[in-house]
Amino acid sequence: SGSFNPVRAGHLAIAEAALRATGAEALWLVVSPQNPFKDDGELAPERHRLAMARLAVQDSPWRDRIAVSDIEFSLERPSLTIRTLETLREKYPERRFALLIGSDNAERFDRWVRYEEILDRFPVLVYPREGYPPLRTPLAPRFVFLHDAEPGVGAATDIRRRIAGGEDPGDDLSPRVWRYIRENRLYGYDE
Repeated sequence: SGSFNPVRAGHLAIAEAALRATGAEALWLVVSPQNPFKDDGELAPERHRLAMARLAVQDSPWRDRIAVSDIEFSLERPSLTIRTLETLREKYPERRFALLIGSDNAERFDRWVRYEEILDRFPVLVYPREGYPPLRTPLAPRFVFLHDAEPGVGAATDIRRRIAGGEDPGDDLSPRVWRYIRENRLYGYDE
């Protein structure tokens, strides 16, 4: 799950790379209404982040295998990954679930609630993130690394700063998402 605040082109590139690398049937972008590690004041309203994620997927050539889920909207907050994974497993017992995270999150995975249980019960796939060298955490042997994936670049923080400063984020956002941000005046956008 992720905040997708806003969903970036890089998110979709990583999803596509994960599908190629794993041969998984599908990849779900789970929009998190409240991440325990992020300041709520920086988040666009959850309905906007969900709508933008759905718009971004429409632009992907892999749109038939990438879905957007709002399952965390009905769960207790803050959103906890283990709770989400358990709920998904209960709701879809015929499916097998894995967690996809960036190397930045893998570096501090031991701060996640019930992280050992996540590692015991679900595969945790890690994509490289620019600026985060190979992991030095003792948990590294328990992760599945997507070595062939392009490192995730850019950050939503930078995109939000550029939008608030009147800059066009260019290729960092899908055209549909950029239009949505302008129409809804998100992230300080002002003509």
